[in-house]
Amino acid sequence: MIGTYSPADYTNTYDTIQLATDNIYYLRMYDRNKKLVLKTKGKWKVDHDLIVFEPPYFWNLDRDLVKFPEHLNDTISNGIGYIGGNSGRIEFCIGHFSADIPNQNCYKKVAEE
Repeated sequence: MIGTYSPADYTNTYDTIQLATDNIYYLRMYDRNKKLVLKTKGKWKVDHDLIVFEPPYFWNLDRDLVKFPEHLNDTISNGIGYIGGNSGRIEFCIGHFSADIPNQNCYKKVAEE
């Protein structure tokens, strides 16, 4: 799981989640104008087929952060995603219906560490 991940099909935002060996994650969020709007870190762990992010975690659901920058204040929740593989690459999918709707809010591994 160690490495850098990015969402597959977002249009309003771009972010990266780097999973480090010390169970720390580093999140960088960019708006659609490629402006860095959030930089945070927290702890992560794997529990069976789930990846769990502890607060401060920002659930990026591809919301329009240029139009609604107040969404960036929502970093008090945990993030939970289902771990899987797609086309030979590790990915995890987060969101309210990620187990039921294929490819919803999926982060694919983009760089080897």
